[in-house]
Amino acid sequence: MSFHDLPQDWPTRSLADPDLAVDVLDLVVTDRDRMPGGLSFLLCRGDGRLSQPVFVGSIPHAAAMRETVSSTVLTAVTLPGVGGLVVGIVKPWGGVDDSDRALHEHILQMCRQADLPLLGTCVVTGTGIYHLPVAVDLPAAPGRGQDEGGRTGRDRAQGAA
Repeated sequence: MSFHDLPQDWPTRSLADPDLAVDVLDLVVTDRDRMPGGLSFLLCRGDGRLSQPVFVGSIPHAAAMRETVSSTVLTAVTLPGVGGLVVGIVKPWGGVDDSDRALHEHILQMCRQADLPLLGTCVVTGTGIYHLPVAVDLPAAPGRGQDEGGRTGRDRAQGAA
């Protein structure tokens, strides 16, 4: 799939849908962005709809990537209306490697600390977009793993009303 497959009503849909998140990343991360690499952040509203895409390019090394994630997540939780996040690890080519996995772990850790729902993380390259696993212990993404009362399995297990 690609951004050419986006349904007309995609702005009204939640990016907790991994296929939609991939297509939106494909739309907002241009080929020109992919060549130097960087990080793409899709700031989402509380219901998972896209609020604002942000791209930070040409990040020189792994420590700077982690710092960019940290500052973006900590800033996102202070912005009115931001209730979720999709992160794209952008690079010109290749599949998922150990540095991507390590950065993904940092993204998970920062979202846990900030209590910000991580709707998804993907590696975005010139040849494809690859999903990384979603952590079940993060705050619930809108529409993912919730019953009709908005409770997650963890909430039900803890006896939340």
